[in-house]
Amino acid sequence: MRLLVTGGCGFVGSNFVRYVLQHYGPEMITNVDSLVSGGLASVEGIAQEFGERYEFLRAEVGDSDKIDAVLSTHQYFAVVNFTGGSAGGTAGVANLLERARQHGVRRFVQVSNSGALAAAADGQGKQGAVDTLALDAFRAHAQEVVVTRSACNYGPFQAPAEFIPASIIHALRDEPLPVAGDGSTMRGWLHVDDHCSAIFAALLSGEPGTIYPLVNDLKTSDLEVAQAILEHLGKSRDLIRLNAGGSGASPGISDEEHLAFQQLEWKPRQHFAPALRETIDWYVRNREWWDGEDEEAERIAL
Repeated sequence: MRLLVTGGCGFVGSNFVRYVLQHYGPEMITNVDSLVSGGLASVEGIAQEFGERYEFLRAEVGDSDKIDAVLSTHQYFAVVNFTGGSAGGTAGVANLLERARQHGVRRFVQVSNSGALAAAADGQGKQGAVDTLALDAFRAHAQEVVVTRSACNYGPFQAPAEFIPASIIHALRDEPLPVAGDGSTMRGWLHVDDHCSAIFAALLSGEPGTIYPLVNDLKTSDLEVAQAILEHLGKSRDLIRLNAGGSGASPGISDEEHLAFQQLEWKPRQHFAPALRETIDWYVRNREWWDGEDEEAERIAL
């Protein structure tokens, strides 16, 4: 079975590529990424480790000629799309859905984030529009489309601007560690490996036309996360700065929605405390990765 993974050089996408190749021996992956928001450093070593089971093509999902060419090269079971929240995402995903239909790709998984929920409710927001577009393809063409939505991810290769890696980096630099509000907001943190296992479960057994919220019932407050990071690194809690901007609002996914638990027979397996320590250790060992990412983000912002 071969998968076309689009946006496979981003945080969740690159982890998904590794997860599938490591856990499911027969599977093969073609990774298509524009490298606008992800980088090759996140998939470094995969081609050497997995050989002909993995290939990479730099392309935009909206480039019909390149997508047609790659879909003509192999017989794909599914497209797993991690793009859509960026500018031009709707047109690009529309093209990807159409190309997948024309080439007889059986399944299409749209991977989204919790930020899409509120936007989807009123038809606004890039990611919400992409989710609606994907589900419209199911209704109009009986295309086997499944949507997954997740919040509060963490793990290797996450962008330095996100809360957990940003907190780790601030601590390593002995800089003030900002926490929104009073730090009491509770979040069900989902390790990226658990996220990837849920995406794969949705790929194989998800009901077409269905949205699967991916949640973790076990919650930890923002303040507890910051304190755990500082404790593991041997840093003082005095680095924490509360009321550092932002409302500290809870993520949009409702923890009452357990469709993935019921239909996919999936549940998170990573325990937060040890997995957080492993994540911290990864950022300590891979400073060259996030230093470069951090500097590039600052350069783009300027």
